[in-house]
Amino acid sequence: MAPSSLPIDDLLPQLTAVLASHANAVLVAAPGAGKSTRVPLALHDAAWLGGNRIVMLEPRRLAARAVAARMASALGESLGDTVGYRVRLESKVSARTRIEVVTEGIFTRRIQSDPTLSGIGLVIFDEFHERSLDTDLGLALTLDVQRALRPDLKLLVMSATLDDKSVAALLGGSGAPAAILASAHRPYPVSTVYAEPPVQGRLHDHMAA
Repeated sequence: MAPSSLPIDDLLPQLTAVLASHANAVLVAAPGAGKSTRVPLALHDAAWLGGNRIVMLEPRRLAARAVAARMASALGESLGDTVGYRVRLESKVSARTRIEVVTEGIFTRRIQSDPTLSGIGLVIFDEFHERSLDTDLGLALTLDVQRALRPDLKLLVMSATLDDKSVAALLGGSGAPAAILASAHRPYPVSTVYAEPPVQGRLHDHMAA
């Protein structure tokens, strides 16, 4: 089960309200705040989605599977129910899936084969600071779809380290910049602890060394 509280939780009601009135938003939160697993779960039943699905992009297959598994566990469900994933040569989704975690390459191919992104109400670009060609192409294509074919489609860009104003301006296009939300959470302190050396030879000799 998910922890009872994570730093991002305080921001979730505001994020839900912002996306109800804005097409696009930028969310900045430190590592460990819980944005990858908490945000989709908080938004998947929002009224403004109109019953459509959430698709969240992750830069790597391992991350996509792990994030999806964590969210499914938080709901007490199996992968492929409310939460599923698609990566290269592997997928766990069903007609019941409301949150789909995919790699960036999978999303790029989907948008090329389905230019209207039918059945999708929100696209989340997670870990946007790990930008790649697929990230930039996916964002550009999604913005084109939103502006030309799907004005109801919403975009959310999330990152721990991000030039939020530049990204907000990009998402805003010729209009006002996208809304920016930032979590005040700071990373927890980390200390280094060195383990004892392994036992070499006889235990008594090791202890006397």
